[in-house]
Amino acid sequence: MTSNVIAAFFDLDGTLYTGHIWKAITQHHRLHRKKLPFLVFFLATHLAPWPLAKVGLLDKERHIIRWGENMAGLVGGFSRQEAQRLFQWIWDHDVAHSLHLEAMSTLRWHQEQGHQVVLVSGTFQELLEVIAQGLGIPHAVGTSLEVRGERYTGRIVPPFCFGPYKVQRTKEFLETTGWEIDFASSFAYADTIYDVPFLESVGNPVAVCPDEELLAYARQRGWPVMGLPKSD
Repeated sequence: MTSNVIAAFFDLDGTLYTGHIWKAITQHHRLHRKKLPFLVFFLATHLAPWPLAKVGLLDKERHIIRWGENMAGLVGGFSRQEAQRLFQWIWDHDVAHSLHLEAMSTLRWHQEQGHQVVLVSGTFQELLEVIAQGLGIPHAVGTSLEVRGERYTGRIVPPFCFGPYKVQRTKEFLETTGWEIDFASSFAYADTIYDVPFLESVGNPVAVCPDEELLAYARQRGWPVMGLPKSD
């Protein structure tokens, strides 16, 4: 057991990464002609209702969860090797070129201080591991994908790593490390109001390019804000 470990937990989409994973997968599938009927169905049933969720006519949180869970269908039927090629393509062609520079500089500072840096996101675990490797981060906590017979089923293994479940999945990971985390001295970085449980799990929360709700919450509590707030 390693005691008094200071950790820095980083969200991905909107925090370290300025893009969106679903857009990167969409770009890949269109370019490589992969799962186009399902892609059209997914976008029609998830992207089209988004304006209604934004104005409160649909439950926004429930819509985000449904979106994250159903994204697994975009790799449904893929072999592990096919999925790995997709995940590497996303890093090489999108994520590596769309990083938040100030957040990345902060991440490197934590590494220089000897802090344990962990990437935590609703993104697929296997994809998150590829991204973490590209970023030079040894630890990643994401959403598990269901596999049967060496192929992805198109479903996740619940829970989707989002909201309070992001805290749960992080704690489950930490139990495997042998670290005794000093949570009061540790850091967390995220961008949406749904990340509040994740941010409040440490003594040093930072709102990165926050949405309107998180910006107000952070200001009320005196949290640091990094980068420009989101415009929508």
